Amino acid sequence: MLNKQWKLNDYITYILLTLVLLSAWTDINGIFTELPQIILTQPEGWRLGSHLGFVASMSNIAPLALVFCKCAYRNRPLNVVPINYFVISIGMISCFLLVFFWSNTSWIFNEKRSLALLILTFFLALLDCTSMVSFSHYITRFRTEFTSALFLGESLTMIIPSLLAIAQGNGRLTCVFSSNNSTTSNISITPIYETARFSVSIYFLCIFFLLVLSFVAFVLLQWTDIAKNNNQDATKEPMIDSATTNQPHRLTPLFYLLLLFGALYTSSVVYGMVFSISAYVLMPYGHQIFYLGTILSPWMFTLVWLFGTIKPFLAKRYLLLMILLGSITFSFDLMIAFRSPCVPLINTIQGNILVLVIWLSTFLLLGYPRLIIANYVRAHSPNGMFWFGANVQLGALIGSVISYLLVQTFSLFKERLPCQQIQCL
Repeated sequence: MLNKQWKLNDYITYILLTLVLLSAWTDINGIFTELPQIILTQPEGWRLGSHLGFVASMSNIAPLALVFCKCAYRNRPLNVVPINYFVISIGMISCFLLVFFWSNTSWIFNEKRSLALLILTFFLALLDCTSMVSFSHYITRFRTEFTSALFLGESLTMIIPSLLAIAQGNGRLTCVFSSNNSTTSNISITPIYETARFSVSIYFLCIFFLLVLSFVAFVLLQWTDIAKNNNQDATKEPMIDSATTNQPHRLTPLFYLLLLFGALYTSSVVYGMVFSISAYVLMPYGHQIFYLGTILSPWMFTLVWLFGTIKPFLAKRYLLLMILLGSITFSFDLMIAFRSPCVPLINTIQGNILVLVIWLSTFLLLGYPRLIIANYVRAHSPNGMFWFGANVQLGALIGSVISYLLVQTFSLFKERLPCQQIQCL
């Protein structure tokens, strides 16, 4: 982003693009970040998280429809501008309704269900799943150096909800010792969640204002002259800069497909699996480590963006090496999750530090290659970013399904509850 040749309008364009990309996943990330507060009043309890994840996965029907249209009308350029208007508007309306109806329940099959929350989550996920594809394609209307705005916006969709949750006091708890009788032989420890500084409705209202800001930024990009020197007519094919089409960045058709598969694989891990097993990886080392891990992990995406602005391309062998190293750290995460709650080096400082380093390294080692892949495929093909976004979304779907099967269907992981005392041999 820091470019001495840029003018003021270039910086404003970059900021507006970043704000537009805030509408992708800010709302869904916000719901999952707010989950510790939501489950206090909803009948499903912690099971609500898996239900929300399943509903969000169903929303992948929208990007699949986009891919079908792209294949069916391959001779016509895809104009994603009206699609972006539609999905951002749907997101704003759904998020606004959440402010009033998130806690409403309905009787279904003789059980109380958070039906309003599940329905609105589905429509919000429609926005997010579609925007990953449409925004990736939209970014190619701008010069290549603006591609990194996609990843800055992506990181902010996680950072801003987590900062709101910190300001709210979300997840703060105290372990209270209690006894059922006068003796000390039957003492239990109960987690007591502290009262939040503001309500869940106020939290969702803040998310709604972020989506409004994103919509305004998109309107400014489309209807003002701010970005007139950085984009082209919506009826034309996406731009490929001559600066990125030099020989070192040219790809063979086979390697182009391998890079798209790399985008699918890294996204399946980062978006589909890692966050789903966070409780089984971090919670065994204590609630404080779990809190630190979940708060710090979104900032790794900001580091990815920073690395991408400094070094937008890497040699292909280093790209492969980073993906291999990221796969190794993810394997350690999986091993810890399978052994939960009796994990290696439990209740030790060394274990706490090691698990945080491994956990955060996975995001860096698999997140940075995704950015490099995006730059490569954009330089290779005018439709490269569309297929990049489609593979990212497909990977997230595959990872989510695998995680759901491991966690819910086969129950292969066992979590450590807050304040729970574990006796490991």
